[in-house]
Amino acid sequence: MIFNAVTEFLKNPRKSFFFFLLIGVMVVICSSNIPFYWDNITLSENACFHYDNSIYKIIPPTKSDFGNLTLYAYYLSVFWTIFGKSIFISHIAIIPIVIGVFQEIKKITLHFIKPEYLFLIYLLLLLDPAISAQLILIGYDVFLLYFVLLAIRTLLEKKYLFYSICLLILSTISIRAIIYIFCLLLIHWMILIFIKKNNIKILDALVYLPALIFLVLFSTFHYEKTGWIFVNPDNIKHTSLNNISMALRQYGFIIWKIIDSGRIALWIFVIVCGFVFFKRRKISNECKKLLLLLIIPIVINGIVMVIISNPIGHKYFLQTYVFLSIIVVYFLQNIVSFKKRFLYFSIFIVFLVGGNFIVYPQKYGNAWDTSLKVLPYFKLEQKMRAFVVIKKINPKEIYTEFPLNSDFKYSYLQDDFSYNELVADDITSYKFVLWSNVLNVANLKPYELVQQNWKLIYSISSGQISFKLYKNPLF
Repeated sequence: MIFNAVTEFLKNPRKSFFFFLLIGVMVVICSSNIPFYWDNITLSENACFHYDNSIYKIIPPTKSDFGNLTLYAYYLSVFWTIFGKSIFISHIAIIPIVIGVFQEIKKITLHFIKPEYLFLIYLLLLLDPAISAQLILIGYDVFLLYFVLLAIRTLLEKKYLFYSICLLILSTISIRAIIYIFCLLLIHWMILIFIKKNNIKILDALVYLPALIFLVLFSTFHYEKTGWIFVNPDNIKHTSLNNISMALRQYGFIIWKIIDSGRIALWIFVIVCGFVFFKRRKISNECKKLLLLLIIPIVINGIVMVIISNPIGHKYFLQTYVFLSIIVVYFLQNIVSFKKRFLYFSIFIVFLVGGNFIVYPQKYGNAWDTSLKVLPYFKLEQKMRAFVVIKKINPKEIYTEFPLNSDFKYSYLQDDFSYNELVADDITSYKFVLWSNVLNVANLKPYELVQQNWKLIYSISSGQISFKLYKNPLF
């Protein structure tokens, strides 16, 4: 009786929308003490710059300049100006974006699947490690995801004026958002040519013109102010071109990221169902659109990411996880047997939940900013700071790497407190070294030497995360 009542409730798309939206908003509110983390710290730096220096100063300091307008940083600085600058307000600021994401997922999904299956999409997405983690981490990528989904929905509904405005907004968000504009152009034109069998009209090209004009004007302005476009000379390590060997590694990383954290179960299901549907010639036009929305961004982003040396993060593919979930449910609704649908979906849930706790060898990096295993990190970070303060250790005498050396001024929006950046070639001159398995480093030899030869003066751990502070015996 209870199971049937819950099922009937969730099958109503309006009720399921509000139910899962409430869960999403509660997740954000309940995590309102969690600071900015990982790449979001740099966005916080930009927001602090605009907040402290007025929104009229467009170009941030070089070290946090991405070469494009960062709309999310402006958005946060405006929110702080109105409601006060704090971590709590930063979380509250993302709630309107979360509402928008849930709304756009509903509208897009109902183009492709039966209304009574909408709740399965929400369930898959809330259980996806990357999406749930970004909700609690004030994720800038949630902001990007909203405008990507909004653009896709307006494209599907042929609302070209709003679509063009969405593209213009995307051009003000980030380099990855700009790349996604090109993805949308290809999806748009491929739908026209290969699915609708139409010719590309002038309007189908003109909708991209405002975004292009803005990019040209802003790039010209930025070049006059800084002398460079898109490729920050202070961050050349992550923007240089890859050789063939590294390009192949990057390609492997892309595949790994999109199937990681339990999503491999969803991909296997989609590939098998896609093969069966193709064999039976049941690939409808709607299914073809879904496949384009899933595959084209992976291909285009993959080409860019393979060429450039920038590390690839799971969160770069949030829109991929959305359309992966939609196409999973699209195929699932065509399975007649309820028992089989229930079994498959149960497997997906087990894989996604378990995906939060996968830990690889440290040199390969782990999804610390896109899985819930990161949650103990923040209490441990505060405990380590408390120990340093109580023992009257100068934090500038402690050396470590990103993200541990991030300034509390930008992560917690508190007073300045940061450790120095470790340089692997010169550890003998350091007085203290702070190690954690959260450090995303390829060269672990300096830390291995420290662990073997230095004195451990403080060690804390919780869940799958640990911190250790070592003192050089020469001091």
